[in-house]
Amino acid sequence: MTVFDDELLEKRARLTELLGRPPYPYRFPVTDGLDRLRARTEELLGSRVAVAGRVGSIRRMGKARFIDLHDLDGRIQLFCRANEVGERTWAVLDLLDPGDWLGAEGTLMVTRSGELSVQAAAIEVLAKITTRVPVAKEKDGQRFSALTDQDLKYRKRYLDWATDPAARRRFVLRSRIVQELRALMHERGFLEVATPTLEPVYGGADARPFETAVHALGDQRVYLRISLELPLKRYIVGGFPRVFTLGPVFRNEGIDRFHNPEFTMMEWYEAFTDYTDQMERFEWLVSETARRVVGTTRISYQGRELHLEPPWKRMTVNEALVEIGGLDVRSASTDELRRLAGDGLTADAASDGERTRLRAWAAEASRGALIMTLFDLRCEEHLVQPTIIKDYPREVSPLTKRHRDDPDLVERFEPFICGMEVGNAYSELSDPVEQYERFEEQRGLGSASSDQDAPDEGHPIDMDFVEAMGCGMPPTGGTGLGVDRLVMLLTDSPSIRDVIAFPMRRSVPNE
Repeated sequence: MTVFDDELLEKRARLTELLGRPPYPYRFPVTDGLDRLRARTEELLGSRVAVAGRVGSIRRMGKARFIDLHDLDGRIQLFCRANEVGERTWAVLDLLDPGDWLGAEGTLMVTRSGELSVQAAAIEVLAKITTRVPVAKEKDGQRFSALTDQDLKYRKRYLDWATDPAARRRFVLRSRIVQELRALMHERGFLEVATPTLEPVYGGADARPFETAVHALGDQRVYLRISLELPLKRYIVGGFPRVFTLGPVFRNEGIDRFHNPEFTMMEWYEAFTDYTDQMERFEWLVSETARRVVGTTRISYQGRELHLEPPWKRMTVNEALVEIGGLDVRSASTDELRRLAGDGLTADAASDGERTRLRAWAAEASRGALIMTLFDLRCEEHLVQPTIIKDYPREVSPLTKRHRDDPDLVERFEPFICGMEVGNAYSELSDPVEQYERFEEQRGLGSASSDQDAPDEGHPIDMDFVEAMGCGMPPTGGTGLGVDRLVMLLTDSPSIRDVIAFPMRRSVPNE
């Protein structure tokens, strides 16, 4: 089996013979990127320039050739005459295909039709394709993509980028968003620190980890991190007052338009603050990132206009359930919550087995877990404009300080935009004895979304973290931001797979 195209292989062989070497040179210096070159038209018009890009359309008109070149930035036209490029180069042009990489030197000019072009004097093939690239077609100023299979775009992202400038721009924008997030944190005096990707004890979230082993340590079991939280708190204990990490996190759970097993988080911890301070910091960070990257705090996402400027609306979990979900959980019995949660969870269950599992979970779940399940079912999708949901049940937040006014709640908030949770924040629990007791309480507790095939080992306790807490952690506010979901919002992308370069997907045979 081969992935190569026979016709393209033949052209590659003919080019090699014609050039006296394979059509893959070592270097080709260019004057500038194509869009930046276009911006310098007044300065460079009539000058000799060197350009490079991927071949788009090729138009043959007698002894002239018009070739569109595309790079990351933009497009430019090559204008080639047989009597100016020479016999061998003219033969090379006949062996080109859309998708090839091409370099050209010549004079920057404007054609009679007003098209900025390079009148080529020398051409060099920079990479001859051996696999067909479905380059988009253009007609009357409109671009028609030849790559319409969305799953193929995810599986072969290089084709998506090679054929769709919008896809390239999306990932350029992603890079700018990450850059601005870092810059904003540095401007506020935060220190970016390293945290381990492999951990002997996973923690900081209620999630199923990926597991592996370290052979050099006698096959010691380790886990890909599910959160950045516990290492960052160790920095706070050690005397660093403002720290953050931006990087990948791994959870061996479901895949949908909001979830991918590998995703990007930014978490920060700030000594001497609480969750009210972090509400303001989160609003500022998201709105300022939008302003710097897309130029406005009013954006359109999937046809809805969103207002990101602070302050955002604030509601408690109970208030949201009453106003949006039509349910006052404070007056409902636990049995009533079990029935309502079971009914909601099983409404769209895929099988009898799944319904049985979900009913069994509801029958054993804590009151707090039932409340949050009902919030997920009844409220989340209706939180369109940026909204901070705060004051969560104590049972679902083992790393969070009890609410100063209600011991059944904790000082936690999650911001929602367009039905997406985009962050999570606490007044961090700093009492080491209570932390150990809360970890013990968490052991064995699952969630309605837990994988039914997950091993029933209970949530591990990181005793080194408990010991670190015993060394003293000052009052601290901690926050996590879902970077991929923020990128979704700022690029108007409907799925997290659109903004993750290489999203997880099921393998296909012979891939």
